[in-house]
Amino acid sequence: MTPAEQAAAHDANFVEFFRMAATPLAGASQATYGTIPVVVTGVPAPFFNGAWLLESPSHDDLEAALLHLRGSGLPFILHVRSDLPDAARSVELLGLAADGLLPCFAISPGPTPPAPPDLELRRVGPSEWDDFLATTAAGFGMPLPMVDALYAPAMLDMPGVRAFLGYADGWPVATSVSVRTGSTLGIYSIATVPEARGRGHGTAATWHLMRDADPGWQVAVLQASDMGRPIYERMGFQLVREFVEYVARPPA
Repeated sequence: MTPAEQAAAHDANFVEFFRMAATPLAGASQATYGTIPVVVTGVPAPFFNGAWLLESPSHDDLEAALLHLRGSGLPFILHVRSDLPDAARSVELLGLAADGLLPCFAISPGPTPPAPPDLELRRVGPSEWDDFLATTAAGFGMPLPMVDALYAPAMLDMPGVRAFLGYADGWPVATSVSVRTGSTLGIYSIATVPEARGRGHGTAATWHLMRDADPGWQVAVLQASDMGRPIYERMGFQLVREFVEYVARPPA
């Protein structure tokens, strides 16, 4: 796949992940206005309620998307492709200010190193669910009720979704989730609890998603935090997309 094809595959998977996460959640909503997908999960954090500007939108479509988001009463985010300056100007004319960049990466199939011997990676089922939520919350520094509100157990039964929990010395220390859309493998929820960081658990959990995936995937994609970016770059992931992030927080 060319870098442009990888970027397009990333974008489609990124949106689909949020659509799948929102589907079983009470109070969630989804819509598409022209070329703008909108997903509101209902979780009170900007990243979990948003819209994607993947093409330059019409003014009416952008206003309709913002009306949907503002109507939720929740903080939200607009992900605007950094190579669409006209779209960015349209957003800014409506009163939103840029709040940073979200770098997005891709990697083609290739050899993957084995998991370290001190880490056992288990597929998450009902018996691992509570540990998965608690480890995700600790790894991301999020309140447990927020993680519980975002991830529903029904996620485990969705086609293309696989969740894993990494155990070291019998204790859950890392999480990872893959979302398969066609030939794209989306990598999400890579988290390691603070006391277990620096031992390669997050890296191992990421490689495991690629080893575990059914054959036929052509690209694995993810969004990187500041902490995760150098790790993914060392693994061989290449930057294929950046989004300018416009965050809106309603008055308390």
